[in-house]
Amino acid sequence: MRRLSVLSMFLALVQVFGLAVSAQASDTPTAYAYEVKSPIAIDGDLSEWNLSSPIVINDISQVIRDAARWEGPDVTSCIVYVMWDKDNLYLGVDVTEGTRFDVSGGLPMDQVDNFMVYISTDPTLDPNRTSYDTRDFLLYLITDNYWWDTAFDRSMVEKRERFSSAGLEGGEDVLQGYEKAVQITGKGFVYEAVIPWANFSNNRIPVYTPKVGDTIKFDFVLTDSPMACPGTEYVPQLAWTGDSRINQNPSLWGNLVFAE
Repeated sequence: MRRLSVLSMFLALVQVFGLAVSAQASDTPTAYAYEVKSPIAIDGDLSEWNLSSPIVINDISQVIRDAARWEGPDVTSCIVYVMWDKDNLYLGVDVTEGTRFDVSGGLPMDQVDNFMVYISTDPTLDPNRTSYDTRDFLLYLITDNYWWDTAFDRSMVEKRERFSSAGLEGGEDVLQGYEKAVQITGKGFVYEAVIPWANFSNNRIPVYTPKVGDTIKFDFVLTDSPMACPGTEYVPQLAWTGDSRINQNPSLWGNLVFAE
């Protein structure tokens, strides 16, 4: 009888744990990246895109830095769209900003207007991992409408496989084959870009070739500097999901599912 009681308690604990894991998984924001079936013109016009899975970043709960200085969605917010093919990642971003393209030389990457793309290129990794794997990346895309600097931050990756940080001092484009275009709007701008998957690889890290049904960890941060100049103290950042710990913990990122 005692054995039955212990067994019952064990089974109950297993069930509770399973429900907790299931609830955690269901709480993770999920977006869909749709496959590009015919060539897309990179011109800042998203009319060729499948826009049915927007990543909306416009709420106070999504501000991960300097929340007291965020002036609301009419001043800083964005909607992100993701598409893909076997060779490229496509990003479309409809940005609302009170001050467009505010960038000043000499400031740290995360203190000027930018997008920060958090992305894994291995769908087999544990989605609940709390530290960066070799194939977890943080990519900076500076939005200055002139130089369009890019950078990789790999400082948080323990096993880098010779893929180290690059471009963090500014003034560089570390991406090969990166194409981008912008159209100015009344409230901000629309950004459209293609980034070859080969940029997330080297001779030790294989190139990711997505397929329909793959799910990877993904996050997106909008940084909007009200005045990019030395001495600027407060620069709000908004993330799709998670908090400031996304810089260390991929389990706080959302899920990106590759769809047809």
